[in-house]
Amino acid sequence: MNASEAIAKLAEQANIQLIIFAVGLIMCRVLPVIIFSPFLGGEVTPTEVKMGVGITLSIVMFPLVAQRMGTIPSQPLPYIALLLKEIFIGMSLAFIVSAIFDAARVAGNLADTMMGSNNAQLYVPQLGQQVTLYSNLKTQLAVVLFLTLNGHHVVIEALADSFVAVPLDGFPRFSAGLWPFFEVSIRVFADLLRISLILSAPVVLATFLTDLGMGAINRVATNLQVFFIAMAIKPMVAAIIFGISIQMIIGRFQDEFASMLAILKHAIRLLS
Repeated sequence: MNASEAIAKLAEQANIQLIIFAVGLIMCRVLPVIIFSPFLGGEVTPTEVKMGVGITLSIVMFPLVAQRMGTIPSQPLPYIALLLKEIFIGMSLAFIVSAIFDAARVAGNLADTMMGSNNAQLYVPQLGQQVTLYSNLKTQLAVVLFLTLNGHHVVIEALADSFVAVPLDGFPRFSAGLWPFFEVSIRVFADLLRISLILSAPVVLATFLTDLGMGAINRVATNLQVFFIAMAIKPMVAAIIFGISIQMIIGRFQDEFASMLAILKHAIRLLS
């Protein structure tokens, strides 16, 4: 092997090494969204599937970072710092994306607690845990509606935009300052409770009024066992009210999805 062939081989090996480093960084940003987002399978999706989806998205997004690939450091400490930065960005985006699905779960828990059926639980694969009946229903409704509205396309597009806003070889500049970005995260956490109360409001109010009515009846007929009667009435009332208000709940989901995607894009701008 002459000198020119040796130099060419070394250059090829260096390019392969840089490609591997770049794909590894991309996956550190993409995988948290894949792992923690219920609409992409959630925590119980097989590891092979997660890695396959992560590698596929990394390959699709690789042209966005190909021009800056040569500036990625190969030294251990700088590269580890970039890995931690990518994990931070990925976890931040995953937190924003999954907030509404967590709100749907909390809303179902509130509804089931009010009507006394929180002891009955089902396993939800997207969440990887046991949840109550209405939590399962509202979580599955949120996932199906989000996929129907092509929200996952917007999330993937936002991930691609994040590589333009914060390159692989750079760190977040926080153009508006550090606090506005963390204020967005705090606002998302606060909105989780607000959204869950809104989604559970029809059932919670109906069961509360049922309890109030049964309490008034008990004041008149003290020998009547209103507690056991209410246990049979409240689930029926909750099911009727939920069926009547399903259109309103779906419309609210649509509004909150639009707000969540807008917050996601705003957070990416704050990172740049």
